[in-house]
Amino acid sequence: MPPKRPLGLGKAAKAKKQKPDAAAVENESSLSQEPRDVAVASEVETDVNGNGDENGPNELTVELGAEIDANDAVGQLAALWRTYFVSEDKKELVLNGIIHECDRILRKAHSDSKSESDEENVEITGRFYSIYALALSNLAFFHTEERDKVEAYFTEAMDRISRGEELFPNSIDILFAKARIMINKIALTVISRLDTESRVAAKAQTGAQLLDECLSQWEKAEELTGQLNQYDYYNIESLDFLQALDDLLDVVDNFGQEHLEGEDSDAEDEDKDLRLDENHPLHSIKNTDKYNRWWRDHSIIFLNNLDKRLAGENKKSKDHPLTILRRELCKRLGQSYLMEAEVPSNVYTTLAYYAKDKSDIDGLSKHDAQRDSQKLFSTALKYLKDSQDADEPETWVNVAEAMISLGNVHELDSPEQEKAYREAEEILVKANNATNGKFDDILHNLLHN
Repeated sequence: MPPKRPLGLGKAAKAKKQKPDAAAVENESSLSQEPRDVAVASEVETDVNGNGDENGPNELTVELGAEIDANDAVGQLAALWRTYFVSEDKKELVLNGIIHECDRILRKAHSDSKSESDEENVEITGRFYSIYALALSNLAFFHTEERDKVEAYFTEAMDRISRGEELFPNSIDILFAKARIMINKIALTVISRLDTESRVAAKAQTGAQLLDECLSQWEKAEELTGQLNQYDYYNIESLDFLQALDDLLDVVDNFGQEHLEGEDSDAEDEDKDLRLDENHPLHSIKNTDKYNRWWRDHSIIFLNNLDKRLAGENKKSKDHPLTILRRELCKRLGQSYLMEAEVPSNVYTTLAYYAKDKSDIDGLSKHDAQRDSQKLFSTALKYLKDSQDADEPETWVNVAEAMISLGNVHELDSPEQEKAYREAEEILVKANNATNGKFDDILHNLLHN
């Protein structure tokens, strides 16, 4: 069995169950209901001419970038979708508005009648179908307890993906959207319905098989962006897929732990790990490090492609969204290397200071453990340094702590160890001064231990 996954960054899984809006529940309708027309930049009820009560309580204003034509229906739809996606307070009513706008655009695109005064441009694209499908699939997060609805939303979403693939077989938008929908479908229609006694049904796919299909879609999109040199797709929205994968792996890694802890509530506190039956749907994911490696490898590819997007552009200011995105990605990568370094670093310190009579632990010698941990800590440092924000001392401290960890796996009192500790101390003093002593404990431990 592989060690506990060296990532564990997923925090959003428990927060994904969202309560539906009261207004949405009151006006709830089936997917087959004739859609109403809504203004693209508002949640308020409107007619086909965009007239409505602008003083309504649910009004949503969407600012269009200078590059978006006010008469571009799909461009405005994309702006509304981005507004929904980045909103911390996601509302089902807004999501329904996006879906209804997709319906309206599609009807208009297929309509033969157009008045001379109508200047709206309706051009169906792969981006249109990707938004349509993503919006439908996201409705599932508001109805997680209603199994039939969740299934229906994902079925409708994949229908839009299939139609988009027929019309735009080389659409990068559709490939990325398909991967995102598939991973959410695994989480909401497979994993959420399992318990420790679940078994793979006859002719049913294992969790790993479903995940492999999902990841292959991402790889296709990734490859196509490289072939076409289209790196604008590497943004906060696409990063959502890697975060969703990280969340999923975190859930799988801890699957059944609550049940295990409940049974052993009186036992001594120790690191417990539930062993899933070989026929459990998640066994093939939990008992391999393949998917953790995939997450890291493709996070690095994402970072490299993001750098290609940033190269030569006037987007390198500290507060630019892409620069912030880059720092966050570097932080995640740095943390993953730190976590992977824990095992070899613990082996090294144990053999070097506490079990000198032993030649190895679990087949790992002191020399190999030292080499591996030094390499991993050094790689972590590279990413953590790139994640630093001049206005956030915590990011400096992340670097200092990694330097201390690196120093710990060098020979005692060696020049390399002293250098690492000295640089860490300088950073901690600076961070401590900037925060009125917030990091006193860390600094004290370094100086006195």
